Amino acid sequence: MNKRLFSFDRWRRPIAEHPRERLDPFAFWPNAISRIGGVGGTEANDDPLSAFHTSYASYAPGPLMLIVTMPGLIVTRGTLTLLVNAIPVGGNNAVTVKRLHFPLTTLAEPDGLIRVTITAEAETLYALYGRIEDDTDATATEILIEASKREDESVHSRKLGRAREDIFAPVGKSGLVVAQPAEMAAPLSQMCTAAQFDEPDYARWLQRMHRPMHRHRKQWEFVYICRMLEHMQMLQPQFRGIGFGCGVEPLPAVFASYDIFVTASDLAADDPRAKSWHDTAQHLAAVAELRDPAICPDELFDSRVEYRSIDMNHIDVDRRDYDFCWSSCALEHLGSIANGLKFIEGSLDVLRPGGVAVHTTELNLTSNRKTLDNMDTVLFRRRDIERLAVKLAKQGHEVVPITFDLGDHVDDDFIDVAPYASDIHLKLALQHYVTTSFGLAVRKAA
Repeated sequence: MNKRLFSFDRWRRPIAEHPRERLDPFAFWPNAISRIGGVGGTEANDDPLSAFHTSYASYAPGPLMLIVTMPGLIVTRGTLTLLVNAIPVGGNNAVTVKRLHFPLTTLAEPDGLIRVTITAEAETLYALYGRIEDDTDATATEILIEASKREDESVHSRKLGRAREDIFAPVGKSGLVVAQPAEMAAPLSQMCTAAQFDEPDYARWLQRMHRPMHRHRKQWEFVYICRMLEHMQMLQPQFRGIGFGCGVEPLPAVFASYDIFVTASDLAADDPRAKSWHDTAQHLAAVAELRDPAICPDELFDSRVEYRSIDMNHIDVDRRDYDFCWSSCALEHLGSIANGLKFIEGSLDVLRPGGVAVHTTELNLTSNRKTLDNMDTVLFRRRDIERLAVKLAKQGHEVVPITFDLGDHVDDDFIDVAPYASDIHLKLALQHYVTTSFGLAVRKAA
């Protein structure tokens, strides 16, 4: 459970045992020359840049992983372009549904492999096509390509199915929970669902962040926070915002690009709790680590963003007039559920009346009773969220209505299991539970 760092499409550790199907890397052009020396055939290739091309095959609908390894690979230069091509059953024209680029040296490392994940659709055939468009000296003894359906663990799937009816279907008596879909167009306090990734607002915010699309819940958290603050009219020039547990996320630069004064914070560098984040290059120690000219010009960034060391368990800031605050998947790392809930309440203290707090965290999807607590990572339950919402409402704060819509797309039913996928990672198994990201928004009493 990594609160900030997640890599996409590359995996260097052994993958857990899932049903795999071996694919012939040269089935599409049998006996054709490959740009990888030592493999392939001797005949001229229709595409002289081709390294391999599997045949088109159908797969059961849902997440599909394609895994590439090259035993005996020796290489010092060259870039492998991977294209996943699709053809409707009975159709003739292939379209590329995913394109990725990797240094070939990635595959030459110990246990080096590349994986690509897509959502396979019914009545569709897929092939993996590898090309090397630049100069290379690569040679290998073999090219191995495997397809893995990464089947969900049935026990988790059954739990999630029951939870849809037993935990999340009831609206409840608080009046704060609504039976509405989770969407970016009109965001609520909501969880990550697949449909939101396909909305225009999601694409628009990714463009603003200068980030590629990945169906990953951590990326969703960044987009949700931005979209919610926009929806609540907080992204105004000369406003002030403060982020807690920022790490190296793109949000401070995004907000600064709106001419907003931003305080980005994290644990002090000498705090022992910061060591694990520092070791994985996720700890924020200086404002320069957040600079991204593709998002915000350096001159504007430097005049709008400051860094502060703040312990989220003991918020100590001299300002009490911020227009908004946020945190992205940090409050579940404060040691306990109680600490996380206390932080959300405490974060309102730094806001002016009418200011907005937006926080994302982990939501337990398969139990409203037992959960992970008093650990480095805790899982909040529906009842924890509702009780806090009721408490805040009684204090006069406006809690953005909560929806517990779990989504109805095929990706919403896929439960990722360790080692976690780089894409199609919306719900995951963690010990005995299934969890996803949840966002809560509150406007401070005016």
